[in-house]
Amino acid sequence: MKLHRRYLGYVNYAENATRPLEIPRNYALVALDLHLICKISREAGSEGGPKDVAPAQVVRNLTVKANGSDTIKCFDMETLHRINEIYMGVRPHISADAAEGFGALTNEYMHVCARIPFAMPRAIKQVDTLLDTAALSSLDLIVTWGTGMDIMNDTFDGASCTIHEAVLHVTAVEYIGVPADTVFMLYNQWVKQKQVTATTGRFQIKLPVGNIYRGLLLKTHSDGDQVNTILPLSITALNEITLKSGTEIYVNMLAGVLQAQNRLTQGMQVPELITDAAAVNHRLLETGLLGYYYIDFCRDGRLSEALDTRVLSDLEFMLQVVSVGTADFIDVYADELMLPAVTAAI
Repeated sequence: MKLHRRYLGYVNYAENATRPLEIPRNYALVALDLHLICKISREAGSEGGPKDVAPAQVVRNLTVKANGSDTIKCFDMETLHRINEIYMGVRPHISADAAEGFGALTNEYMHVCARIPFAMPRAIKQVDTLLDTAALSSLDLIVTWGTGMDIMNDTFDGASCTIHEAVLHVTAVEYIGVPADTVFMLYNQWVKQKQVTATTGRFQIKLPVGNIYRGLLLKTHSDGDQVNTILPLSITALNEITLKSGTEIYVNMLAGVLQAQNRLTQGMQVPELITDAAAVNHRLLETGLLGYYYIDFCRDGRLSEALDTRVLSDLEFMLQVVSVGTADFIDVYADELMLPAVTAAI
């Protein structure tokens, strides 16, 4: 097999509208690389600021659908950008420092990139999860566009933030020459969101069973910003993340400890906070990725070690959470391996 890259085209911005891009179906798909370019103006406010990875929020949702109705990928571009960082150990390209703060902007151009993976990252044999597009009747990337104000957090009080124009460029990474009758696992990714309305030691998020999980990612955000305070860690705050089925416990971790471990095990180079003078030369401060907690069941890349839920009757997170803002949420992003090809591969 030979690796092949080709530019597929672009999707033009249309506020609060959905636009599809047809994906060719003749090779085995490794990934879709995305490059968003925006031209933005903003009226000044007196508080608040841009959300994480702004202006990625201009792309409100990305969905990959096969055969007209089968959703195999679904996430927002903001989180996809950070998922790439967690999986790859390096952050995708972004050039948007003009968005910082709440001051006025006039016709500023900003860039942000992300990758939709079909070959599962950090797997010993990533080709096991290529997407065989030739076997599909259709394959589409469906882009749901947002608005200019979507890039600002909930405390921003400026009168407007305007997208003058935006375009999402799409490039395919593929394998040519896949042997006939090759069978692949399907690498599915989806998100489930639940609001935190009160501080509790028994915050429950139920997960579907019947497939195999490579990993699970928790994202905590409040009033439009990623925060660690919903799952805090301190001398007295020991908030736990527990994943269980009935009485069987698969994960029981302090949330803050898990986040710190992610930096090391995922090889992430998260930069120091730009407002912290103590971080000069990285001497006294290296941070985790704010608001993200990743559970990897295949630490050595062997997909046979993934969490098999085919024999489970239920699966749930039980979290100890703190309500810190007006709109507090926890999102769960799943890396799921789907049958029928799993049995043969494992």
